[in-house]
Amino acid sequence: MFGTRAASAMEPALRREARCLFALTLVVLAFATHSDVYQAGNDASRFAQIEALVDHHQTHIDASRFWSTQDRVAVGGRLYSNKPPLLATVGAALYLVLQQIFGWTFEGERGRVVYWITLVLVGGTTAWLVASFHGALARYGPLPRAVRLSTTLALATGTILTSFSVSFNNHTVAAALLFAAFRAACAERAGRAGLWLGLATCVDIVPGLVFAPALALVAPGGLERDAILRYAAGLGVAAVLFVALNLAIVGYPLPPRYVPGATGLWDRTLPQVAGVQLPESWHYPLECLFGWHGLFSVSPVLLFGAAGLGWAVRQGRPISRPDAAALAAAIVVVVVGHVLLAGAYGGWSYGFRYLIPVIPILLFFAPLALLRTGVRVFQVVLVVSACFAWIGAYHPWPPGYERVQDRGALWTMVTNPVGANAA
Repeated sequence: MFGTRAASAMEPALRREARCLFALTLVVLAFATHSDVYQAGNDASRFAQIEALVDHHQTHIDASRFWSTQDRVAVGGRLYSNKPPLLATVGAALYLVLQQIFGWTFEGERGRVVYWITLVLVGGTTAWLVASFHGALARYGPLPRAVRLSTTLALATGTILTSFSVSFNNHTVAAALLFAAFRAACAERAGRAGLWLGLATCVDIVPGLVFAPALALVAPGGLERDAILRYAAGLGVAAVLFVALNLAIVGYPLPPRYVPGATGLWDRTLPQVAGVQLPESWHYPLECLFGWHGLFSVSPVLLFGAAGLGWAVRQGRPISRPDAAALAAAIVVVVVGHVLLAGAYGGWSYGFRYLIPVIPILLFFAPLALLRTGVRVFQVVLVVSACFAWIGAYHPWPPGYERVQDRGALWTMVTNPVGANAA
């Protein structure tokens, strides 16, 4: 647990560092944030929902300029974004503000609209996550400054979380909300933990559901009845929001893709279940972890997090052994479940984007490994990891994996996402 108020409070110097890290992260991401909408469809689907709500006062996306996004479903003769609607709804509110203050619209200033919605909702959330993560390391007590800053820098600039912090997607937002839930749970603030986790589930359903029982064990500290009720109440508030938004959008308590009879544009040549493509080969899970899309090969600093989590389970530091074991089990379920059941590398994305939400919690345990291997070793690996992360930021959905028709260009001939972006 984060323990007493004295243990959980950051020292003034640490608070100043956190504020500086927030500002620096946001400034760096501001230079890298994209103003384009990708062919891959993940962001286009959400922008279609935003435009439909604000410009057309409709919940379906038939009239949106992004209606042709691959991430759509047909329900009752209408087209809908297949995404959980919370992130797009917040984006619509921000778009309305931009319209009212600056007069920007998708019709005239699409690039500005896309850029600022992405920077505020995705880049701003990542900057908040980095500052929160830096403060959470106070749980370790006195840490060498190099260890603390190196671990925070790894989160800010050394994983595929960085790669996706410059485009409009849900995974980095879910990562920030999930880490906020983890931090609240460790502080025994069960109500806040439940609310943050519920909001994470509204944005990214699978990791939110998987972590619900694990954080229920962490948050109450002995499973006290009152704490469990507060945790459930926090989850309940988010659940009401989740259902209400889906009912408002499509008239069904679940997102449009789960409406009975909904049809999508999934690739029917690949094995799939409920629109989710299944792995194509027996070695696909290994590729998702150690191949060109691999979680650990593209973001090797996460190996330190995995090792640190293993030591935390054995030692009961910086959280208790049962709590560390519960978190480890949740991470294993998320990772194994996705690499066994979700094919096409997350829609041909750079890295395996479905696993982004577990990255901050995994890196939280990295200091245990750094204290054994030495910070110098970690910093060398971080340089490599950061290079991969920023290559991915150039294009989170590398052109060679969008199945474009023009096969003459050099970048369409490369057979891996790292090489495609480099080319």
